[in-house]
Amino acid sequence: MSELLSLLGVGIGAFVATNIDDTFVLILLFSIPSLLARNVIIGQFLGIALLVVISSFAALLALTIPAFAIGLMGFIPIIIGIKRLTKFRGKPETIHAMKKEYLSFLSVMAITISNGGDDIGVFTPLFAKYNTVAEVSILISIFLIMTGIWCFVTFYFIRHPFVASRIKVLSHAVTPFVLIGLGVYIIIDSFFFNF
Repeated sequence: MSELLSLLGVGIGAFVATNIDDTFVLILLFSIPSLLARNVIIGQFLGIALLVVISSFAALLALTIPAFAIGLMGFIPIIIGIKRLTKFRGKPETIHAMKKEYLSFLSVMAITISNGGDDIGVFTPLFAKYNTVAEVSILISIFLIMTGIWCFVTFYFIRHPFVASRIKVLSHAVTPFVLIGLGVYIIIDSFFFNF
């Protein structure tokens, strides 16, 4: 039971760490008049699903690597977190450029994938470490459920501009530390159980 709770915590933490800053992008997408909310939701789900598939294939390659070396992949989210601490990301200009154009779910999917480097960097070591059918199924379920929650929450936020304006500041402050913590967890957990 404790292993399941640990996996749930890691999966939720990984999703939040890699998607909290993208909340601002979703808020902007939901606020575009020519873009139907269902297209945002479908595009977001398809984008996350493709990122999960890419991460899964990358993790399969990692299975040929010695078990302790998988722990070293924990440095990926640490590096991403440190990079975010040193670099403040601005508003995605591509969203503003597309405001007057009709956007389909495919456009939203492309935006999700283009912002998904962090997802791949974090999901890959998770799928490499938790590689049984049950563990992979749980992680994928968590990511899909969290995508639904993310869409619902961001759609709610567009009706509360005060909250929406604060989420960007919060994401920049919290995300780097969550990513670094996740990377440290992957490294420590891998070395602890493999030596």
